[in-house]
Amino acid sequence: MKKTKNYIIYIIILILSGTLVAGYVINKKNSASKKNEIFNLRKQFKVKNTQLSNIQKYFLKIDENINNFTNPDNINFSKTESDKKLQGFENLQISKYTTQDILFSANIMALGSAYIDFYNNDNELILGTYDGIFAISNLNNLNKFTKIKSNISDLIKYEEFYISDQYGIKDILVDDNTLYVSFIGEKEKNCYDLKILKSEINKKNLDFEIFYKTSGCVNKNNRHEFYAHQGAGGRMFKKNDSILFTTGEFRNRPLAQDKESFYGKILEINIYTKKTKILSLGHRNPQGLYYSKKYNFIISTEHGPKGGDEVNINHSPLENIKNFGWPISSYGDHYRKNYTKEKLSQAPLNKSHKKYGFVEPIKYFVPSIGISQIVPLTNEDDEFLIGAMGSEVSENDLSLHYIKLDNKRKKVVKHKFVLLNERIRDIIVSKDKQKIILFLETSSSLGVIKKIND
Repeated sequence: MKKTKNYIIYIIILILSGTLVAGYVINKKNSASKKNEIFNLRKQFKVKNTQLSNIQKYFLKIDENINNFTNPDNINFSKTESDKKLQGFENLQISKYTTQDILFSANIMALGSAYIDFYNNDNELILGTYDGIFAISNLNNLNKFTKIKSNISDLIKYEEFYISDQYGIKDILVDDNTLYVSFIGEKEKNCYDLKILKSEINKKNLDFEIFYKTSGCVNKNNRHEFYAHQGAGGRMFKKNDSILFTTGEFRNRPLAQDKESFYGKILEINIYTKKTKILSLGHRNPQGLYYSKKYNFIISTEHGPKGGDEVNINHSPLENIKNFGWPISSYGDHYRKNYTKEKLSQAPLNKSHKKYGFVEPIKYFVPSIGISQIVPLTNEDDEFLIGAMGSEVSENDLSLHYIKLDNKRKKVVKHKFVLLNERIRDIIVSKDKQKIILFLETSSSLGVIKKIND
């Protein structure tokens, strides 16, 4: 009976996936325009995600997980692209590995979402899916990731984490033999915070414990707005004995300027005492984070609203708290135009930062590119790669962006990008800067970039 039930569920999943692919092919042949094709595809993704979520709800009620029925032991990838040169980047080439074994995503335009990090002196790769499935692979065999059991379901109890693209994991960080995982937590009913889990890395089982949680929580029913999907942050970076941690304001905009709140900030958390310092405020949804130990600056990226994605630099971050202006200043606009006078006075989105006493971004994007992670391309921390998500090719979304800084690392002197036609959810770079790996969530793939030495 159990085998029959498992077989039926597996068939349902295949039918859902097949319907999605078939719908895409039909749209490709018959759409009147690309925008119509994207609109239709988005609707199909939404239906697929809803159907899978309903199946997952059933399994959660009986202490099971749908992922265990698709492939209980592995996440398998197949190589779909090999050593393709990136246009405009003569010394970079990309290979792609695609999987059908990641079921849930962080966006309706994505097949599967995950975060990645190097492990074991950059010889292995750890992957954490949006809904909390972990796996490990050797870099010499990215076709097969072995799943690692964990106790995450004992620590994260609320259902939405496993079935909704609003919540889920926000980043993973490997520090020697320790794995940190950030996620949106439910502190109390309808009130959400950001938490970090910690576990010693064991390839058989991850025994997580709560390492950190932000003070307070953001209530769904506040006087402003609430949308976790566009306002959580959650990026981590190891700095000496601390973890740098980005937090969003969950669209409760005034929190970003509230010095008593840990939301809309970049924090420094001591790994031993958990003592927390605010390094900067005035952030909307910081999705990219890097600290240059050599030159002592933090470079971060964050989503604007309708336009206004930013790249920000905080030099000598421990000297004083920097304010990057959100929501008083932004080069983006509100999604809606019918806000009350009270909301507009709290979030005027002035088109200058410096004029209002804030730090100007070193680069901003109008329209938005759906900005994500940022990583250094050289040991001099003057060249960086930046991921872009979104869905509009004409707006330079779905691309890998490059920026070069001046000698003082205070302004951008060069910018270019290459279209990948993929939402870049995560980027990591090896210590020797020779290997760059992307998680491409549009097709649920790994993009492996190698440098071609002249």
